[in-house]
Amino acid sequence: AEYEQEYGADSELLSAQWFDAAEEFDGDDQLFAKGYQTLVDFIAKGLSIKTNCLVQQVLQTAEGVTLKTSQGEFSAAALILTVPLGVLKAGSIAFDPPLPNASREAIAALQMGLLNKCYLRFDQPFWDTTQDWLEFQGDVRGEFSEWLSLTRVTGKPVLLGFNAARSAHALEHLSDSQMVARAVATLSTMLSKPIPTPTSYQITRWAQDPLALGSYSYTPVGATPAHRDDLAAPVGRMLLAGEACSREYFGTVHGAYLSGVEAATQVLEMLADEVDEQA
Repeated sequence: AEYEQEYGADSELLSAQWFDAAEEFDGDDQLFAKGYQTLVDFIAKGLSIKTNCLVQQVLQTAEGVTLKTSQGEFSAAALILTVPLGVLKAGSIAFDPPLPNASREAIAALQMGLLNKCYLRFDQPFWDTTQDWLEFQGDVRGEFSEWLSLTRVTGKPVLLGFNAARSAHALEHLSDSQMVARAVATLSTMLSKPIPTPTSYQITRWAQDPLALGSYSYTPVGATPAHRDDLAAPVGRMLLAGEACSREYFGTVHGAYLSGVEAATQVLEMLADEVDEQA
């Protein structure tokens, strides 16, 4: 359960050699009490951002890159494409010319994991709020096997239940009310007592999100860290970036961020070299 919660995949699908090949930073975990939007808003300051604009095709020429989107065409000297691996695997974006073999093989080899969350808020805590983690081994493999109490950090009576891999895929098809009922029943079994009805809830269904089609990448049997290097390699005037492109920190927000920084550095170097050549 620990492996499946961490990597979002059934344990028998993970590469025994490479599944945990990522690096880690020192220090304690930190929680964004107001969500990751806090980080996004900070990074986005001063930038021109167009939302609700689906990319449909990437066209490369010797002069630059053109994006064909749901809101028209946009052209630039270079492109950093950061769509999730799930979108690349679905073929939602057409590439002209087609991606090279190494890129396509990397997309095929790496897989998209699934980790969903179910937040339940109550009038008041009915659990030991001095403990952050509540673990459970039930009859159904992996179903709501891990819970995180957010009370100590946020001061709010909120429990967060996790579902990963096969249990996450199965539960995504439940309605909100069915999901909440399943979660409440699990908590009641865990704590050996009836529990109150939540006052509110929030549920993720990442596999059904067409702009994600999963939560984050994992390394399955047959894939290696080299596939992530191939995915991040320049393709003409385009670079792919995101957590799946991070050899050291795949499956994480900081991996996605650092991959973008690296891609931006390469683009700047490429454009600077072109200016030097023209001079």
